[in-house]
Amino acid sequence: MYLSFIEIVSTAVAGVRHLKICGHDYTAYSYDWYIDDAIFLAARWKPDQITYERILHLRNWIRENYQHDHNISYQRLCSLAGCRKWVKVVIHAEYRHAPGEFKTDYQQRLSENKGIFS
Repeated sequence: MYLSFIEIVSTAVAGVRHLKICGHDYTAYSYDWYIDDAIFLAARWKPDQITYERILHLRNWIRENYQHDHNISYQRLCSLAGCRKWVKVVIHAEYRHAPGEFKTDYQQRLSENKGIFS
């Protein structure tokens, strides 16, 4: 069961779901459990805080957290501010051992996170 900001447009063979998230089209493939976790967390935010961009941003960092074995827990986050801080921690983990030439990229990711969650 999805919330008011999610509409299931269709479900295809092999578990592909076509969704509307805050009115934006999104294709969730069978392996994309990250979007479900992001939606689950967004459901805890105040209604006026829920946006497509925030949900997608959170989904992408949930994926990075999992795929790069950071394994930083997020299931108990209860607020938009908590999600912003969690993403910041994942960004720090992602760039912790990166060479100096990635410093600009690191700063851009932090700035992007701050902007999306502001």
